[in-house]
Parts: sequence; structure tokens; C-alpha cells
Amino acid sequence: MITDPIPDSSRPVVDIRGLTLTTDPGGEALLDDVTLRIDPGEIVLVTGHSGAGKSSLLRVVNGLVPHVYPGRVSGHVEVGGQDPSRIDLATAGRTAATVFQNPRTQFFATDVLSEIAFGVSNAELPRDEILARVDAAAGRFELTGLLSRGMAELSGGERQRVALAAAVVSRPQLYLLDEPTANLDIESTRRFTEAVWRVRKAGATVIIAEHRMHHLVGVVDRVVQMEGGRIVGDRSADDFWAMTPQQRIAGGLRAFEEPPEDGLAPVPRTGGDGLTAENLVVRRSGKKRLSLPAARFPRGAVTCVTGRNGAGKSTLLRVLVGLQKAEGVVRLDGQELSLRRRRAVCSAVMQDVNRQLFGESVEDELRLSARGARDEEVLLASLGLAGLGDRHPLSLSGGQRQRLAVATARIAGSEVIVFDEPTSGLDLRAMEQMAMVIRSCAEEGAVVILVTHDRELMDRVGDYELRVSRLCSPNPSSMRCRGVNRELSS
Repeated sequence: MITDPIPDSSRPVVDIRGLTLTTDPGGEALLDDVTLRIDPGEIVLVTGHSGAGKSSLLRVVNGLVPHVYPGRVSGHVEVGGQDPSRIDLATAGRTAATVFQNPRTQFFATDVLSEIAFGVSNAELPRDEILARVDAAAGRFELTGLLSRGMAELSGGERQRVALAAAVVSRPQLYLLDEPTANLDIESTRRFTEAVWRVRKAGATVIIAEHRMHHLVGVVDRVVQMEGGRIVGDRSADDFWAMTPQQRIAGGLRAFEEPPEDGLAPVPRTGGDGLTAENLVVRRSGKKRLSLPAARFPRGAVTCVTGRNGAGKSTLLRVLVGLQKAEGVVRLDGQELSLRRRRAVCSAVMQDVNRQLFGESVEDELRLSARGARDEEVLLASLGLAGLGDRHPLSLSGGQRQRLAVATARIAGSEVIVFDEPTSGLDLRAMEQMAMVIRSCAEEGAVVILVTHDRELMDRVGDYELRVSRLCSPNPSSMRCRGVNRELSS
């Protein structure tokens, strides 16, 4: 039976000594001689470059390695007094609740209510207690109005909030959160921070692996830095936040300060070439899910689409590229585009890029999209993918897979390229690389549309901003650009 965590202050919640994780005998070391002690009630941030070993560490702690992911574990690992590799996953899950970077991979139910309740439904709790916990968690993460919604209908940010709520209702001793705010808007991120405080107050321990860190200032107690599978720093939060901007950038760390939300000037919504949308309406089960009277996306520029989770940003992208039917008209350079024609001239780099890669190799993926002659090697080199032509797409890192999706758009000669949260889970250097890729697409004359909550990315690449609110269109004052000198002409 699941109860509230009661920490035993005499022993650590996580006790790791000399941990090494390899893929096979004599193979690559994903973790190398890691020693880490985390005491009850601590909130610990684990950070480092993409591929530094953060997710691998969490998978050892929750027992997914070796039960689900193959690997040879050596050294001492104890979580809640037990070795997670020697107990079944159900037992390990009662001690440690995990929220994955891609929450879609951890869902079991078809609707929100059932998903949040899933973890405690077999815990011998009274039905009223389960529903009370679900109601409390749903309210905490703004999910009350979505409890009857199908999981397939949710936005990326809404799915992330469901995963957080499902973790909270089980009231474990330890929370393992892998990039938990990657797809959350500003208000949802603040609610997440409040939830972390609440679970710590209840006696739980929290480990957060995160690249975007500004919302954790004043929240975490310690910061553990990883590089190459090793712990290269373990210091107090005050000491970590005190590093200079130069030290932060040299370490590949994202901003410590919350980026400003404002600072973009309004622009006219009429002008020259580009993509336009008029009177777009999307309905599901007879209800409006998106209503957009007018919007414009100019050529040769990056238009950032922002708004709350569930406002309809990803739905808008699917409509624009022809992946979803809608009422209304979409035009490119004044010519109306049918659904089929939109699919021909548009390409998308979606939140879950794994769902759009089909080839047996990188080169095969490019050939599937090629519509004309273009040097594949030069294209791959320009995107940091040189020498990877023979690799299977799913063997690439997350950032490499995203850049491969961009390569397929370029080789297809797409006139409209849309990006849906392309920097989710990326460190500073990978984010800057993606920013250069996005900028280069605009410089080649494409219409570039970027859905993002990442203000750091917007500061680097954004020309215009379209703020979308639930079931209403932005008025002219919410169509913004970076400076009046770059305004569109009427």
C-alpha cells in the first residue's frame, strides 16, 4: 500500500559508490566510477552536456537498467535501502517515480483520468482516496478540465503535465525528473516549481536532470555536473549559481536568469511574399479546438509561434503543413494551397522526430525526400552530420535526428519549414547549433515557422512572434517583430 514518504534521516535515499555502466563486456562506458550520496529531503540538480550520462544515471537509479535497457552495472547502488537491479520494476517504482524526457513513452491509458490514476490503481487504496489524489494533482497541474480528454488529443506540454501529475499521486520516496519542463510554458513551469517544493515539504527527495535551469534558482540544494559519464562537480547551489557568465558558457550551460517575455515590437499583418492563413477553424467532437481569423508568415524570416500549453500551436502547424484538415484558406505567395499541395511544399521537424524518420540509413532517408539534384555530402556536412551517411537514423543522438529531419526538408526543396519545440532537452551548444540551422533555412528564402517556449532560442533566431491564446486569434498588436527596422511593409 502506498503511503506518504517517511524519510529515515540516518541513511541516504540514494547511495552510489564506484558505479560503472557499460553497454557490453569491454564496450563503451556510459557511466564511469560514479559516486553519489543523496540524503532524504534533498533537491539535487544534475546537469551537463547532452550525452554526459544524466539519463543513464537516472535509469540505473530507477532500475530500468538493466531490466529494460541492456547494460552491465558494477559498483554499489542502493536506492531506498535496496539495489534496484535486484528487485522487480514494480517494487522499484514504489520507491522512485520517474518522469521521462519524452512522456509519451511511459503512458499506458487512453484518457487523462485513467493515466493519472494508473500508478495507484493497484496499490490497495480505497477508490475515494485514489480519486481524491487524482483531483488534487489535476488541480495542481491545471488538468481538471482535461480529465476526460483522450491522451492522443493532448499537446506535448499537456502530456508532460499528465506525467508529472501521475508521479505526484503515487507519493514516492524519490522523484526522478528527466527534463521535466522541456515542453512547458512559463506558467506551467512555475506550477512545476511549486510542486517540487510541496513534495519536498512532504519528505520526498527529488533529482532533476535539466538543461533549462533558470526556474530552479532558489529551489535546488545541490548541483551535480556530469561530463563523459563521470561526475566532474558536486557543489552547493549557491556556489553553482555564483559562477560568472563566462564560466557558465564555457561549461555549455543554459542561462541562469529567466529570459524576458517582452521586447518585440508590433508589425503590420499584410505585406509581400509568404504564407497566409484566413479563418482557420479546427473542430474535434463538435467543439472548436483552434480558431484563427488571420495570420501571416513572411519568407526569409523566422516567425515564432508562442502561447500556453494546449492553446493550439501544434494544431496550427499541422494545419499549415497539410497534416490536419481545417476550415479556412491557406495561401503561399497569394496562391491558395490545397491540403495535398501543402504537404508537397511544406516540411516539418516535429516534437517527436522519431515518428518521421523511415529510412534504413541517413543516406536512404535523404533519398526518400529528394526532389532534385543536391550534393548529399555537402548538405550533411553543413548540418554537422558528415560521415554519418551509413548510420541508421534511430542510432543518432536526439540533436542529430533533428538535424537529419532538417536535411530532408532542404533536399526536398521545401518552401515552408516548421519546427515544433526543436530545442527540447538540448544543452547550450546543441541549442546554438539548432539556432544556426533554423536561421540558415530562413536565409535560403524559406518561410520558417518556429513553435517554442524557449526564449533563449527566440532571442537568437526570432524575427516575428505570433502569440496564440486558447480559442482566439491574436489581434494585430500580438503579431510582433524584433525591431521596427525589420517591419513588414503594408
